[in-house]
Amino acid sequence: MRWVRLFLLGLASIYPLYWTSQFALFFLPASLRAIFFRLPLTFVDISFLQATALAGESEPFPTGLESLLLALLFSFAIWYLRGDKFFTGGLAILILGQTALLPFLNQLLWLRQFLLASIFGVFLSMGLICFGSYRILVQTGCADFVDRLALLSLFAVLPEAALWFVFRMQYSFFGAKFLLMLLAPLYLGALVASAIPPGLARNSAKTIRSSVSNGEILASLAVACLLFAAIGLSSRSSSQQPTANHAVLQVRPSSLSSHALR
Repeated sequence: MRWVRLFLLGLASIYPLYWTSQFALFFLPASLRAIFFRLPLTFVDISFLQATALAGESEPFPTGLESLLLALLFSFAIWYLRGDKFFTGGLAILILGQTALLPFLNQLLWLRQFLLASIFGVFLSMGLICFGSYRILVQTGCADFVDRLALLSLFAVLPEAALWFVFRMQYSFFGAKFLLMLLAPLYLGALVASAIPPGLARNSAKTIRSSVSNGEILASLAVACLLFAAIGLSSRSSSQQPTANHAVLQVRPSSLSSHALR
């Protein structure tokens, strides 16, 4: 029953955390630059898939660097405020690392730009994924490698695969390549975190939780429903605006190139 509750919690919280990380790393920085530096928003995309914005003619930092710095900042805030004492806190750090990793993987695998900054960004992002996975395992108290790996697969990997399946049904350009970009780093991080000696996790025995409460599952589900409603209302209002205004905003592709999604 405990494992079922973990799976339900992962299933209920994966989309709110995924979309919020997209908003925090790819939409919020450009919006703040537009407010404080009075730059025009040249690209805005808010949908069920992602939230992305661009202020000015070009990005002030190399691709992926700004989102990586923000992912590190938000992850540090979660750790400092002890948010990682909850299962969703560790999962949030994991998703932030995964989201920050996507631009670097796009550069290396599809654009064939083997830059030192991209390689360094991959290692830092993978570090966040491993740290988030380890903080999840600390809460469970599992000592066996197989149990730890199975738990992470149930709590993080399978809900992510379910999210990809829903996206695949809604967006025809989603393919197996994007699924690999999502799941391969996640599973690698789960392997590394599961391989850490369990004795290190037992040092935090005071933080071990027996099971997931129904309140956590219901709260995550309520947040997901509110997010669906808010995005749906936003998309509906945007579709009622004149087509010319919409065309002005759509001036560049998304942060993920279309060929990386096929």
